[in-house]
Amino acid sequence: MTRAMDGGMGRPQAVEALLVTAGRIAFVGLWFLAVLMIYAGLGRNAEGLRQAGLFAIAIASVKLASGFLSDPVDLALMRRVPLLLQGSQPAAFAVIRAAFGMRLGAACAIAALLALTAPWVATDVLGQPGAAGLVRVTALCIVGDVMFRAVLVVFQASTRFRVFLLIEALLQIGRFGTVAALWWWGSMRVDLVMASYAAASFVAAAAGLALLPPGLARSVRMEWRHGRELLSYLKWMMPAMLLAAVNERLDVMLLYWLRGPDQAGLYGAVLTLALVPDILGGCLSLVLQPRIAAMHGGGEFIRILRRFMAVSVPLCTLGFLAATLLADPVIPLLLGPHYAPAVPAFRWLLGGTLFWLAVTPLPMTLLAVLAPDRIALVTLGQSAIVVTGGVLLAPALGLTGMAQAICAMRVLIALVLAGLASSMAVPQQGGLAVQS
Repeated sequence: MTRAMDGGMGRPQAVEALLVTAGRIAFVGLWFLAVLMIYAGLGRNAEGLRQAGLFAIAIASVKLASGFLSDPVDLALMRRVPLLLQGSQPAAFAVIRAAFGMRLGAACAIAALLALTAPWVATDVLGQPGAAGLVRVTALCIVGDVMFRAVLVVFQASTRFRVFLLIEALLQIGRFGTVAALWWWGSMRVDLVMASYAAASFVAAAAGLALLPPGLARSVRMEWRHGRELLSYLKWMMPAMLLAAVNERLDVMLLYWLRGPDQAGLYGAVLTLALVPDILGGCLSLVLQPRIAAMHGGGEFIRILRRFMAVSVPLCTLGFLAATLLADPVIPLLLGPHYAPAVPAFRWLLGGTLFWLAVTPLPMTLLAVLAPDRIALVTLGQSAIVVTGGVLLAPALGLTGMAQAICAMRVLIALVLAGLASSMAVPQQGGLAVQS
C-alpha cells in the first residue's frame, strides 16, 4: 500500500489512523458496555423502566449541551490550529485558550441555570417532582463533559494521538469501573450513575490538563481577538451544531414527552445497541478532519468516496442482515426480558445507522469543514423530518414509530449529504473532470 485510499495518506499515517480507530472503538466500547449494564440494572421491572427513561433523558441532555458547545468549536480549531502549529506555536496556543474559555464559560452558565431551576425542571418538564437532585447532577455532567472535550481536541489538533487515546482510555475505564461497582454493590440508581459519569469526566479532564504542552498551560489569558475570529466561523456552525445536537437526542425527548419514561427507557436501551456502528463513523471523521481539505483540493475526493462506498455498502448490508436475524434472542439476553418489546424498533434504528455509516463519513466531514452554511440547512431538514415523523408516528406506534421516523431521516439526509459533497468536488488531477 503506497498511498492509503490514494488520498494523500501514506503508510505511517494509515497505520496511525488504524491505531486511532481501533483504540477509540475499544475504549468507547467500554462505555457502550457500561450503558448496557445501566439499562439492564435499572430496567428489571416497571419502576426500573421509569428509571431507565430518566437516565435516557439525562444522558441525552448532557450530550445535547456538550455537543452544542463542543462540536462547532472543535471544528473551528481543526480548521486553524494544525496550520498555525506549523508556523506559529504561540498563535496556535492563543486560539486554543480562547476556545477553551468560551466553551467552559458557556457550560458553567448553562449548569448554573439548570441548578437554579432544578425544582421546576423536575416537576414541569420531567413530570418527576423528586428528580431535582438528578437535574443538578446532570448540570455537573455537562461541565465535566465540555471540559474533557476541550482538553481532548488539543491532542487531536496537534496529532498527538497516543496521548489522545490515553486520555480517552482513562475516561472510559473510569466510567466503566464506576458503573461496574454500582452493579456489584446492587446500587444501580440513575442519580448515582450520573454522579459517577461526572466524576470520571472531571478526573480525565484533569489528567489531560496535566499533559498539555507547557507553553499552552503557562498562561490563562484569553485574547478576545482570537475569540472574535472563532465567532466569525461559529456564526454558521453554532446554529447547525445546535440543530445537529438536538436531532441526535430529539427522538428520546419526543418519545419521553409523547409516551412517557417507560417507552423512553425501552427506546434508549435499543438505541444504544443500534448506534454501535456510529463509533466507527466517528473514528473515521476524527482521522479525516485534518486531511479533508487537502484531499478535496487535490481533486481526489470523488474517487476516494467511490472506493469507500464500494466497500462500505456491502459490509453494512451484511451487518444489517446478520443483526436482524440475531435481534430476537440477543436483545432480551443482553438487557433482560422486559426489553423484548423493543426489538422491532431496534431493527429500524440499525437500518438507518448502517445506511448512514455506508454513505456519509466523507461527505459529512467535507461539508462540516469547508461548507458550514450548507450543514446548517441540512440539519434544519433533519429536525423537520424527525419532528414531523415523531409527532405523526410515536403517539400511535410508540417507540417503533419513533424508530421509523429516525430511519427515514437518516436515509434521506445521507443521500442529500452525498449529493452536496459531490457538487463541491474540484477537477481531479490528471485531467479527469469532476463536477464542480
